[in-house]
Amino acid sequence: MIPTMTVPLAQTRGAVAPGPARGRSQLALIATTDFAVWLGAGTIIPYLPVFLLEQTHASVSLIGLIAAAYFVGVFAFSTYLGHVSDRVGRKPMIIVGTVLYTVATALFLTTTDPVWFIVFRFVEGVGAAAVVPAAQAFVADITENENRSRAYGWLTSAQFSGLIIGPALAWPLYALGGGHGIWAFYTIFIFGAALTAIAALVLTFFLHEPAHARAARRDAPVKRPPLRTLLSRPVLAIIVVVASSEFAMGGWEVVWSIWLRHLGASFRVIGLTWVAFSVPVALSFVGGRLADRHSRYALMVWGFAITGASWIVFSLTHDLAAYLVAMLVGGGAFAVAFPAKQAFLVQVSAPRWLGSIQGVEQTAMQLAALVGTLTAPLLYSVIGGYIFAFGGVVALLGIVVAAPVLRREWACVAGRSDARSCADVRRLRLGPDYAVEYSSDAESGA
Repeated sequence: MIPTMTVPLAQTRGAVAPGPARGRSQLALIATTDFAVWLGAGTIIPYLPVFLLEQTHASVSLIGLIAAAYFVGVFAFSTYLGHVSDRVGRKPMIIVGTVLYTVATALFLTTTDPVWFIVFRFVEGVGAAAVVPAAQAFVADITENENRSRAYGWLTSAQFSGLIIGPALAWPLYALGGGHGIWAFYTIFIFGAALTAIAALVLTFFLHEPAHARAARRDAPVKRPPLRTLLSRPVLAIIVVVASSEFAMGGWEVVWSIWLRHLGASFRVIGLTWVAFSVPVALSFVGGRLADRHSRYALMVWGFAITGASWIVFSLTHDLAAYLVAMLVGGGAFAVAFPAKQAFLVQVSAPRWLGSIQGVEQTAMQLAALVGTLTAPLLYSVIGGYIFAFGGVVALLGIVVAAPVLRREWACVAGRSDARSCADVRRLRLGPDYAVEYSSDAESGA
């Protein structure tokens, strides 16, 4: 067997992916169902804070708690359910999570007591904790390094295409429900729950995991390595970047619609701002293609930096046109950064335990978002619209902290650094069997 030290890291891969046609068909399936789920969510999310404010008479602080409940669900269960997906497979977790999300959304119709919405959003968060790590790991299972960013790009494009069309559909649905009052909102909730239920049925019958992933689970050691072993410095650095960005997003979800209403914006304009961010993100497949051809490190770091800087614009002006431009620029930068980040994370992760690592990433992201949602009402009451600049600065600080580690790591991943200096990266990337061999070869001077 070839000694590990002589294998260029840039050429290493995980397990062999399924055939191109089968991989593309499964990617198309999960992207299409993701589109449907995000389409349903996109009709609901922009208007849920307004529903809670106007129909359930919830305070801004309580709306923050309701938003936080979702992140608590994701935070509390992502690491565990990501690990479960490593054990039982990606498909069962994706389906279970989608069903949970469907049930929780349907429960929106049962009460106008705002306290119950804390429970409903928590269950939605648990559903997301089951779906997201498993789905991200599933995409890694059906792709190879050379086309992985493109695959994540297509998945992100599908998701945000749903967020483009969702808010646009919400207004006609609101009108269909009478144009005012509680049933106008209920029409939106019914639509979202129905689409998610259909997605769960489609996934149940047509989603198939590749044979190599099933074999890896069958042949895996009984016990997962400690998380401190799996969470290498580059993995932690990527987590810092996305968590600092997610802090800003958590606060934004709570106060953005309320801030725009304070400025006199209509429901139609509120929906348009969501669309403005989502339109360029729907082009993530282009960003994924760039990331497969160029430096994933550079695209990730600069993309998240520009997105973070765009938040600051919201605090510098009350001009709604400027908001739309900032949304377009930030969304475009995110469309480049996210597929690069996803593929970079896979490159520096242990392939067999990718679900666990994705789960930890989601846990960290949602913990940051949870902090954002819980602190948003207080920050908003003290600094008003400057809350957006605060979030942008936090996002930029995360990049400053993580960039040096990621730059060194990319040199290893791209094969531009000394082999011995990249030994830990190589050992983690190729797995425990190669790790043992590497140690023996190194000791013998190979």
